[in-house]
Amino acid sequence: MSQPGIGAMVHYLTGGSKHDPKEYYGKRITSAEFADNRLLIGFEGGVRIAIFDDGQSCCESRYMTTADDVTWLVGKTLKAIAAKEGPEVEGECGDSHEQVFLEIETPDGSITFANHNEHNGYYGGFGLTIEEVEREVA
Repeated sequence: MSQPGIGAMVHYLTGGSKHDPKEYYGKRITSAEFADNRLLIGFEGGVRIAIFDDGQSCCESRYMTTADDVTWLVGKTLKAIAAKEGPEVEGECGDSHEQVFLEIETPDGSITFANHNEHNGYYGGFGLTIEEVEREVA
């Protein structure tokens, strides 16, 4: 993998994601949506999280893709959230295209997202983040 870019380094130097994925393990999923390069997952009890790459620097293109139907997650119990290093491909002009795979696992199976970072070789790395975006008030 390329040397981490400033955005990815800042992400890790400031503690990375504010939420550990384990906080949500064992919770039943009530909603799942993929939009604007973010996976949004809602859980019983009103908590909703966004999972996204927060390592953006200048001069790079970051985006997330999946061929899976995220609504398949609804009704399932979250077992694990895992990031797995993917391939890095060098372009014709020395540009790099890195990938990291985000796997959302349930006891019934999993779905996978590819996080992409296309850059000139100086802005590598990822800053996968979990952020609570909504919480039901009791």
